[in-house]
Amino acid sequence: MRVLLVTAFYPPAWATGGVARASGALTRELARLGHDVVVATTRWSSGDAVQEDLNGVRVRRFESPRWLRDRLFPWPHGLAGYLTQEAASFDIAHLAGHRTGLAFVAWRALRRARVRYVLQTHGTYPHHAARRVAKALADRLFGHALVREAAALVAVSRAEAIDLPRPAHLIPNGVDDVGCAERTPRGPAPRLLFVGNDAPQKRGRELAVLLRTLPEARLTFVGPFGPAFRRAFRHFGSRVEFCGVLASEAIAAAYAGADLLVQPAVGEAFGLAPFEAALRGTAAVVAGGHGSGEWFGRAGGCVVAPNGTEAFGAAVRARLDEPERAASEAQAVAEFAHRELAWPQVARRVEAVYREVLASDRP
Repeated sequence: MRVLLVTAFYPPAWATGGVARASGALTRELARLGHDVVVATTRWSSGDAVQEDLNGVRVRRFESPRWLRDRLFPWPHGLAGYLTQEAASFDIAHLAGHRTGLAFVAWRALRRARVRYVLQTHGTYPHHAARRVAKALADRLFGHALVREAAALVAVSRAEAIDLPRPAHLIPNGVDDVGCAERTPRGPAPRLLFVGNDAPQKRGRELAVLLRTLPEARLTFVGPFGPAFRRAFRHFGSRVEFCGVLASEAIAAAYAGADLLVQPAVGEAFGLAPFEAALRGTAAVVAGGHGSGEWFGRAGGCVVAPNGTEAFGAAVRARLDEPERAASEAQAVAEFAHRELAWPQVARRVEAVYREVLASDRP
């Protein structure tokens, strides 16, 4: 079948988070299954090709005003014209995210062409205490209608499915091995790692409390973090390092070089980082209460109660004091990821949703 995937975030836009990695892996596997896959996405950098064939997928990147890109709401120049000509040629569309300019433009074009679409919100349906006014406005203008008119919804966890306003197919994210870096020997100071950004639901600021309770530990932040967030950790001096956005072998080396990954987020619909770390032999402590804890706990990883700062710190301390225990948990999670979260399996489940939609008589 001919599939259109619309996403604001796609490789090599690693700075935009897990949606880019998930969208890239899904389309790669759909192409391997023999589908004709086209991606409409944002051109985040002048170095990104406007058009290219990437892992058997035809990728078209559309320019957007920088001030909108910087606010993670890219508005695509040229997408409306492209879809006016091409929308009817697709058997089905897949929208990754629903509050972006790309989703709005695609939704209007797909309606006119009477092409059905599957919507995957990737945990963005709740407002997460960030940009609430803008999100509420987007919902009133098109977001609610876009969710309502989708032929099917896909949720990556039961927690996300509960958040959604109608039943959804439960299909987890797949997990890729991001590189082949070998683990480094443990040094005298414990090395903690946080991979994410400064969004409120990530709760990265909570790690200041952890550093105060573990005065010997060092913490590395990987991802895009603004000046205000960085200032909150300035008084820790050389114990805290900001590495910016890393991809491929560089992030694999960061995982392999850490003694423990820490993820205090309570708004993650899935959470790729703890699984990626486990594939490099590094255990994690994850806050429960949403999809990340749901999947990580099922895999055999350490999950603590949400908003339990003392419990989180105690779990971190226990794994630093007992490295064999941490290694055993990492191995269990890695085995689960290989067994249950391989992208070829995930892509076949998504493909089944497409076929179900196309086989239905619902207009």
